Formats: sequence, C-alpha cells, structure tokens
Amino acid sequence: MGKKSVKNLLTGSIPKHLFDLVLPSIGGMFAITIFNLTDTYFVSKLGTNELAAMGFTFPVIMVIGSITGGIGIGSSSVVARALGKNNHHEINRTTTDGIILSIIVVVIISLIGLLTIDPLFSLLGADNTILPLVKDYMSIWYLGVVAVIMPRVCDSSMRALGDMKRPLIVMLVCALTNLILDPIFIFGYFGIPALGIKGAAIATILSRILGMVTTLSFVHFHYKLIDFKYNYKSEIFDSWKKILHVGIPGAIIRLFPQLLRAVLTSLGAKSAGIAGVAAIAAGARIESFSTIISMAVGAALVPIVGQNWGAKKYERVEEVKKLTNKISIVYGFILFVLSLIFTRKIATIFTGYPVVIDLIYAYVNIVMLGSIGLNLYNWTSESLNATGKPKYVLIINGLGTCLIIIPSIYIGFFLGGFPGMLIGISIGQIILGGVSVKIGKKELGMQAV
Repeated sequence: MGKKSVKNLLTGSIPKHLFDLVLPSIGGMFAITIFNLTDTYFVSKLGTNELAAMGFTFPVIMVIGSITGGIGIGSSSVVARALGKNNHHEINRTTTDGIILSIIVVVIISLIGLLTIDPLFSLLGADNTILPLVKDYMSIWYLGVVAVIMPRVCDSSMRALGDMKRPLIVMLVCALTNLILDPIFIFGYFGIPALGIKGAAIATILSRILGMVTTLSFVHFHYKLIDFKYNYKSEIFDSWKKILHVGIPGAIIRLFPQLLRAVLTSLGAKSAGIAGVAAIAAGARIESFSTIISMAVGAALVPIVGQNWGAKKYERVEEVKKLTNKISIVYGFILFVLSLIFTRKIATIFTGYPVVIDLIYAYVNIVMLGSIGLNLYNWTSESLNATGKPKYVLIINGLGTCLIIIPSIYIGFFLGGFPGMLIGISIGQIILGGVSVKIGKKELGMQAV
C-alpha cells in the first residue's frame, strides 16, 4: 500500500479531526442526495404514477444496497483497525478481497432480482397500473447494479484511511453525470428518444459506471490497494471471514431502515392511497437532505474510532462517544425547527397536488423530531462496528426495530392513520436512541477494555 494521504487520527484534537473529516463527507453526501433528488424531480414531471413507481423501487434498491453495503462496512472496520496497528498488508488484502466478494454477491442478487420483480412489487402493493413502470426501471437497474454497489468497498477503504476527499470526487462525478443524463434519456434530446422512467434507470447506471472507473483508479493508482499477492493459499478466505464478521451484521442492520420504509410505504398506501406513497417517496428525498450531516458524522466515526481502537487508545474512543451524543441532541432540534419553516415550500418542487403537499409536510416535520433518537443509535452503531463489536449493533438495530419502532408505527397507524404512524416511528426512534446510549457507555468506555 502507498502511504499517500493517510491521515493520522491517533493524536491531536478529536473535535478538529471530526470536523476535518465531516466537512468533505458532507459534500459527498450532498452529492448523493442531489443524485437521488435529480431522479425524483425529473420522474415527477412524468406524472404521479411514475413518482409512485419510484417510491416502490426505493425500499428494494436500499435493501440490496444494504446487503452488499455490509461488505463495505466490514472492510472499513478492518482497514481502520489495521492502520491503527500499522499492518499495511492486511489493508491491501482487505480492500482487494472485499472488491472480489462484492462482485460475487452482486451477481447472485441481480439474477434473483430479475426473476422476482413481479411477485415482489405486487407484494409491496404496486397495482396493475404501477407495476409495468416499476418493471421498466428495475429490469435495467438490476443489469447494471454492479456499478452501483462495488465502488462502495473502494470508497469505504479510502475513508477508513482518513481520506474523505477522493470519495467526494467519486460522488460528484456520479451526481453531475446523472444531472446531465437524466433529462436527455427521460425526455429525449440530441437524437435520443424519450424513454420515460426507463431513461432514468439508464442515466443512473451510466453515471455509476463512470463513478466506478473513478474510484477504482484512486484505489489502484493512488493508494496501490489492489494487490493479488497472498502469503498463503487460504488468505482470501481469512480476509472474507474478517470482513463478514462485521459485514454480515452490518448488512443485516442496514436492512432494518428499509424494512421500516417498506412498512411506511405499505401503511401509507392503505391510509392515503397513491398520494400517500408519492408523499413518502418525495418526503424521503427531502429527508435525505437532513441526514447529510448525520451520515457524514457516521462516516467520520469509522476511521477515528477504528484507528484509535486498533492502536489501543481507548480514552480517545470514549471522548468521541461523549461528543457525538451531545451533537445528536442539538442537531435534532435544529432540524425540527428548520423543517417547520421550509418543508411546504420544498414540497411544491415535487408536486402541485395540495393533498400530496400536505402529506409531505406532515411526513418531514414529524420524522425530523425523531431524528434525535435516530442519530443516537446510528452513531453508536457506527462506533461499535469500527471497534469490531457487531453483536451489540445487532441488538440495538434488530431488537430495537422489531420490539420498539415497528410496534410504535402500527399503534400510531391504528390510532391516527397516516400522521399517527409517523408519530409512532418518531417516538420509537427516541426510545431506542436512549437504549443505545446505555449500551455505548458500557461497550465503548474504558471499562469495556
């Protein structure tokens, strides 16, 4: 491995390191948000049915991303701790073997996905009007999904080294390319026929392919992390074992937010029809803006916590935990206030239907209040993954989702319909956030060593 741009996080101010890593991460998360909003905006111009179709595809796409994203989570955890131990061979092995593993998994998922489009989306509630549109989008997306998923391993390894700038460049390449290609393929320009929702899928895949080439170039030529020199024959399987020790639980816990999204989409359809599904689709895109800083902080925690844990500087890990707990509470209240002011105006960008606008407004405002708890348990989970403690991440996210959040959603739905289910998810997230603080205090503190 080359030693270029490897950031030393073992000494110096924790708040400064966090700020330095979060800042470029915000740019990267903003770029991905723009990517997603671009698709939603242009598809919304095709009509409510097309927007609803996008709403049905969103949870499935996120589930697949979660499954394969676990490989990136595992890789980044191992790489960060290996850097703390100054083990550069392990860094190379983990990155290369993680890329190979992600490709294998994606091929399997793509084949299964292409064979299950109709039954799966029918189960989610897509009717005979929406299902053909969903099929148009997903049949193309599945064919190119390797370009969507595989680069995450490369970006995760670079972030684990403390380099947030090159993953930012990759995300900007994807977002800008998609912004240019979406209107061309959706509405038809420069001799290309109008392809509607199929065009959105084509633009997405082409943009991701360019991003894949960019990130592979950084990993191979700049860091020299792609390395096929093995010390022994079974070393690749040992690498996979280390990755999957954190990656499998990481993939599982990434499924739970998508499970929640699927539950909300299903109940939204029952309580408010297609307008409810469209509102959740657009509201989730608006919500993604609010999570930019949250995701950036989560990404920054992996190299800081992982490197210091690998170097056995446990007191610095405890300092990180206390700092992020305070940030989550303050940031959550700020988001709630801003949502009250700006959500209705933003909603008009996606639709002109008053009913849908009202539902979007309700969705964003209520969910923002629950972001306090969401950040508490997400950031605690990121820190636990970075230290190689996935068991507790499963406890927080798995049991917490199934025993606290989902029951809260259903109770809210039966008591108050569409707004009731949103209140339910927010209350559940705040309760789970409190539980995660207790677990983090025990497992990330000095007494855990």
